[in-house]
Amino acid sequence: MEATVAAYNRDAREGRDPAFGKGSRAYNRYQGDAVHGPNPCIAPVEHGPFYAIKLVIGDLGTYAGLKTDERARALDADRKVIAGLYAAGNDMASIMGGNFPAPASRSLPR
Repeated sequence: MEATVAAYNRDAREGRDPAFGKGSRAYNRYQGDAVHGPNPCIAPVEHGPFYAIKLVIGDLGTYAGLKTDERARALDADRKVIAGLYAAGNDMASIMGGNFPAPASRSLPR
């Protein structure tokens, strides 16, 4: 991981991302941070703490996100608030509990 971050940072300082091409197209640059340069879509990873996670790829964006409270604060395994961590949209756990019953399914009525 240290070698990967070092290589990423070296390239990011020059505004390059040879692995994924972030900011290599005008559309991506338009969506980036306009006041950040040399590439508005990439910056070195320099200030921790850092964490590594295993990602499980799914074919839909609403698989099983972070559990949250009514204020969108992320909760740990004991359902206690994780200070400073919030979730929204596809990063938040779905009311479907990690299942996706069908395309275009709607939220249950309250």
